[in-house]
Amino acid sequence: MDYAHTAENIFNVILSVLETYEITNRILYITLDNASANTSSIALFVDRNIPQDGGYFFHQRCACHIINLVVQAGLKKVSDRVDRIRDAISWIGSSNPRFQEFRRHCTLNNLRPRRFQTDMPVRWNSTYLMLENCLPYDTTISGFYNMKLAELGRPQSEALTPDDWYVAKVFVEFLKIFYDATVTLSGVYYPTSCEPIHRIVEMSEAINNYRADEHLGIAVVAMEAKLKKYWSTIPLLYALSIVIDPRIKLSGLEVFLEVIGTNLEIHYSAQVTDIRNKLFEVFRIYERRFGGIETQPSTELETQSEQTSWAILKRRKKDKSASTSSTQRSGPSSCAELNRYLEAQFDAVEDKKELDLLLFWKSYTHRYPVLSQLARDLLVIPVSTVSSEQAFSTSGRIIEPRRSCLTPDMVEVLTSLRDWEHAKKRLQNQTIDNELIQNFNNLYVDEASGSGSNQFQN
Repeated sequence: MDYAHTAENIFNVILSVLETYEITNRILYITLDNASANTSSIALFVDRNIPQDGGYFFHQRCACHIINLVVQAGLKKVSDRVDRIRDAISWIGSSNPRFQEFRRHCTLNNLRPRRFQTDMPVRWNSTYLMLENCLPYDTTISGFYNMKLAELGRPQSEALTPDDWYVAKVFVEFLKIFYDATVTLSGVYYPTSCEPIHRIVEMSEAINNYRADEHLGIAVVAMEAKLKKYWSTIPLLYALSIVIDPRIKLSGLEVFLEVIGTNLEIHYSAQVTDIRNKLFEVFRIYERRFGGIETQPSTELETQSEQTSWAILKRRKKDKSASTSSTQRSGPSSCAELNRYLEAQFDAVEDKKELDLLLFWKSYTHRYPVLSQLARDLLVIPVSTVSSEQAFSTSGRIIEPRRSCLTPDMVEVLTSLRDWEHAKKRLQNQTIDNELIQNFNNLYVDEASGSGSNQFQN
């Protein structure tokens, strides 16, 4: 868009695309980041009765964008320590004679000489990678940098301290949960809608474990507040995508929400009841559409088994085994297929940590014809805009000073060809991330030439 990103303009652009491809009445969801104009544009779609049948999953906020906001809130609280580390590695690498001295310093400390890349403020995962790559050299960087500051008569307030590195070390350990969550939720070759609650559980556990840390606590508390701002109410898509996992279902969802609620001091009991009611509402909509499909026995056997795989589920479910969960009771008698699924146990899959849910529901299509249609629609919805943003950002790498006169059609062709080639190699969600990682990792110095394997950039 070459004009203001207002809600009305965003609505008109998206609507024009939908009308061009004649799919206006076939839209299930739109995944957007958290810009207020994006959120406001959704109301304009609702006013046009897009989508129909309630639109339970129509507006999805990008989960990775939320994680970015959460982490950025924490980084602001430790920015002084991160800034000192960033300034140190930037200063060391900004002069070739200075770096050659640092290189000899590394050799004396039995470390492989290397350069260090500074992070990009707009990408928090680059800060994670910067700190992760610096930590093995913490003593060497501090010794060299502080010595040079003293020689130059610079104030000792600029010197690196053990506390700076302690915070960096603990923060990297803490942020790994968020980094891994971002990687998982930005995937394109597997369903992601069933992943967020797992990741929120892990993030809430990390927050609970690090909240009382003397040096990191202030950052963790800020991150907790931001996480609660967006996920104190669990999106219906996340909840129902967990319910259709035969290893979890409603009872497992209740366990997960109890864990998150305990860690973050959130009361989810009312939401559990609401999610259960919404599940039956959505199922009845699908039953009206697909209820005429004849059910047949599944080729796999269902047995009454109480086995689970995830440790947290196993532990909590064992505690609940003496009593029946309120969410596990049968629902309305009109939803017989859904009730049958909720009451069944799947011995063949309950002890599996890895399960392809798409293949599972494909194999159970005849047994659960309506529920399998709902599962298909739930699992196809991405919870992140990362992969689509990466595809579009390719155009920015194509149009550059030496190729600034390309026509729009040619840019579209080049962008599409690149994306199709990556799709063929199943690399669509990896290219930019791999380049980012390589920019930080592949900076070891070539012993023969004294140069890095990548050119250093400040």
